[in-house]
Amino acid sequence: MQNEQMTVPPFEGHDLNKTDIFGPVSLLESPDDKGDLHIHLNGAVPARTVLQILAEEGTDIMPGFNPEQDLVRRSPCSSLGEYLRPWELLRRLPKRKQNLQRLVSSAVGELHSQGLRFVELRSSVLYLASLQGCSSTEALHHLIACIDHAAKPYGMQWGLIMTVTRGDYSAVQLDSLLSAYNSLGRPKEIVGIDLAGNEDIPYPIDLPRLFRKAKDDFGLGVTIHAGETGRSENVRTAVELFAADRIGHGTAAGGDPWLMEILAKEDVCVEVCPISNRLTGALPPEIAHPLCDFYEHGVPFVICSDNPAIHERGLIEDHKAALAEGLPASAIVEQYATAKRYSFIRGLS
Repeated sequence: MQNEQMTVPPFEGHDLNKTDIFGPVSLLESPDDKGDLHIHLNGAVPARTVLQILAEEGTDIMPGFNPEQDLVRRSPCSSLGEYLRPWELLRRLPKRKQNLQRLVSSAVGELHSQGLRFVELRSSVLYLASLQGCSSTEALHHLIACIDHAAKPYGMQWGLIMTVTRGDYSAVQLDSLLSAYNSLGRPKEIVGIDLAGNEDIPYPIDLPRLFRKAKDDFGLGVTIHAGETGRSENVRTAVELFAADRIGHGTAAGGDPWLMEILAKEDVCVEVCPISNRLTGALPPEIAHPLCDFYEHGVPFVICSDNPAIHERGLIEDHKAALAEGLPASAIVEQYATAKRYSFIRGLS
């Protein structure tokens, strides 16, 4: 984000300050009219907080990993794997329970500075249980308490999405998370479930049914990371098999008119992360972002920031990036209402 100590060079290939030719700059600076539906909690923690906690906890740094450089992504990466390298370190903290509150409060404070009135945060939760030597139920309970404590001073409404990672143990992860959710009495703060990770990695054949069952039994929203790295069939699978309410990224759908028609017809919202989509290498500089295709085909979408601390840019900058990609300013004006409509959080004011 821009108030970080590290300096941020201009975003390569895109002018994020072109808002004057698309609409009034004040449109993007209002502190009280934004909602973000796609933020990974650890990707929202400023590097300075991460480094402080790592030092205090005496966490070993992997050979060849330079935290001052490798915790942030300022220019496009050659692959999603390269983009995700910060998580080699981020998944190692916090080991101490008291540091979870510091981590969460730091992230929420940064989000507040971007003018967010409501936010949906994502966390696998299970890594916390492993790090802190507690049950998944205890880890989930503590995380909910920490987010609530951090958000209250700002009057920020929030919901937590439990993330499952693609792989052989996806179904086991989902079962563990839902068991913890049940044990806590199905807290209202848990609003959805998410499938994330490398889209080339297979998952158990029964996983889509388990996602649908969780949606039917508990009323949880379903969002699936799909089509981020060029596989449009993953978007179709997310809609048809997982009964997804929203699609994370979905950039590959832009090149498939039939798929865009399905998304529009089924009212499946795409969580578009303009800056992230460029930084991951999912969209090379010479390729147009499908954002305008979504807009023209009536595909519902919300602009989100994904990993704002990793990018050192928040939702304000993602709005600017969307304008630079050609989205009309009127679509930015509609974003707050659209985010409220497709949010999994109940009773948004």
